[in-house]
Parts: sequence; C-alpha cells; structure tokens
Amino acid sequence: MALGRERVALFSSGHTNIYLHSPHFSCGKQLVSGRIFNGQDAKDGAWPWQVSVQRNSYHVCGGVLISESWVVSAAQCFHPSVASSAYRVQLGENRIFGQTRLHAFSLVKRIIPHPSYDNVTLEADMALVELKNPIPFTAAISPVCLLDASVHVPVGDTCWVTGWGNIFPQPETLQELEVVTVNATICNDHYRHGLGMPEGDNPIKDDMMCAGSMEGYKGTAWGDSGGPLVCEDDGTWYLAGIVSWLMTTTVDGVTQVSPGYPAVYNRPNAHNDWIQANVPGVTFTVVNFTPDGANPSATIPRVLLFAVLLRLIL
Repeated sequence: MALGRERVALFSSGHTNIYLHSPHFSCGKQLVSGRIFNGQDAKDGAWPWQVSVQRNSYHVCGGVLISESWVVSAAQCFHPSVASSAYRVQLGENRIFGQTRLHAFSLVKRIIPHPSYDNVTLEADMALVELKNPIPFTAAISPVCLLDASVHVPVGDTCWVTGWGNIFPQPETLQELEVVTVNATICNDHYRHGLGMPEGDNPIKDDMMCAGSMEGYKGTAWGDSGGPLVCEDDGTWYLAGIVSWLMTTTVDGVTQVSPGYPAVYNRPNAHNDWIQANVPGVTFTVVNFTPDGANPSATIPRVLLFAVLLRLIL
C-alpha cells in the first residue's frame, strides 16, 4: 500500500444575459439564489466566478474570475512547455460543453505562475491567467472578492467548494459542497503522521489551509485543482482558498482518496503582493468572519500531488 499527496490539478450562453456595469459592480454577489446541499448539482448562475480551465478543448482544472481580465488558478494546472494559446477558459456555464459552444469561452493571453511555486511541496500553488479580452459581467459571470492579507478564516467556519472534477466521458454539471475549515496545526500533524514525515517537517505550509471532513471523505478530487473555496460574510463571498492537494492511497495500482483527511487549499491572500503586482486595480477587503462554532478534530495518511483532473466525491 502506498500513500501519497495528490495534486487536484462571452458572451452569450444561450440564456438571457443581464449585463452589469463594471464600475458600479460589487464582487462576491450571487444574483441567483439557492444551493443544493451534500455535494450535488449547483444551480445555474449560483457561483458566477467559477471557470473551467481547458487545454486543447479539454477540461483540466478549475479557476476563479477575480476581474474583467484575470482568472486565478493553481500553478500545477499549467505545464511550462505548453503555450498559452493551447488554453482557454469557460465562463458563465454550469456544464462543460464541447467546441460547439465557442461563445462561452475566452482565449488566454498569458499565464503567470507564481515564481515561488514548488511542484513537490505545492507551496505557492497559484497562477494568474490573463484573458485575451475583458469579460462583460452578467448575472452568470462576475468576480469573487479577495481577502486582505491580514484575514484568516476561523477554524470551524463553513465554506463552499465547487468544481466539475473528472468530466470524462460525459459532460457533468458543476458540483458544490459545504465544508468546514480545520485547525492548521491539527491538519499538519495528521498529514505529517500519515506521510511518515519527521517531527518538524510540515506538509501544511504557511500559505495553505485545510477544509473538509475528518471522517470519511467529501470534497475535491481529480479535476478540481485551481477551483475556489469561498466563504460568506454579510451576503458577500470571498475567496479563501484555491484547491491544491489531498491525501491518497494506492493499493495494487489503484489510487483512491484516503478517508479522514481534509483537502488542502492554497490561501490566495498569502500572496497579495504578487497578485497586486500583476493585476491592475485589484482590491482586497478586511473581513471579520464570525465563527460558526464548530471545532472539528482530526485524523490523516500520505499525500499525492493532485494534478489536472478532480471531481467532487460524494
């Protein structure tokens, strides 16, 4: 049995579009109400910042719209030898469509991986994607809000993760799941023990956070890397994390997600200086999140870098 760390690596959409004037538009707002619990299908337009990052027309990762021209995703999703022109992003849709839905896509101008990205530890697992043309905001397409560097989402807070996961062979509807944030020290100790790492070796780096179930497993998997973990305060949604990696177990050549280990996310606000240096006009918000009162304990085995294909596991 092998344990490992796995990477989870417009416009008209056929619907009536409501265009929003960007100068007066607020980030982090859901203009479509209602969500489905327990990791099921998301309603159309419920998560308007969610994008699908696609390479050569195939979904490889999730991503998050943060402005008219910029998407943030995971660095693991982009191979340095692959040209930016091979990528595109799909916006404003709940389902992954084929090449017949070109009006739902935006071409990519350039990709900026974080200069400190480590493909072994997955520290600084972030990339900025500049779109070829600015995107008009609609009821189904709008950016998420970004947190100030001083903000830490409290332990036990309930947040939401979304993604399509491994969509082959058939297109799938965007999945959503409510998850609970986990104490970073507990998460780190649990992963360190499971990975057989020595005392003082910390798999959960300073720019990471954990969220998910400590019993069984519900959360991200192959194909969700780069997608959003968002937390709400006073009706506004903020980007708390980018899907990065999780624990897996391989038995007889078959790799499965290990139960009892929450997923690990990169915290974008740990890299605000880098974001601000590359994204014109970006703003960050100080938020005082109110803890939900939960206080999950933990237990966790060894990690597999989870690269391009993730799916919400029910």
